[in-house]
Amino acid sequence: MNNDQELAHRIKIKFGTAPSEPTTYQLDRIKQEIQALVAKGITPTDKDWADIVKKYCPDAGRYIYKGADTSDLITLMQLATKK
Repeated sequence: MNNDQELAHRIKIKFGTAPSEPTTYQLDRIKQEIQALVAKGITPTDKDWADIVKKYCPDAGRYIYKGADTSDLITLMQLATKK
């Protein structure tokens, strides 16, 4: 699993996106917004992540995936900001 696939999977689990989300386009937009915050010296909060994911994946929060949620913010940010 590459970084983008892992990030997409973790976003799906943490934020309850639809099974087909985030798409490549949605993931690219999410990463761009997170990277823009980081570039401004802002560490994205859980709310920042949730707002950005919801912006690009409007059905976020409607799905629940069983299993342990290992999608902590540090891991999400590392995956989102890797080049």
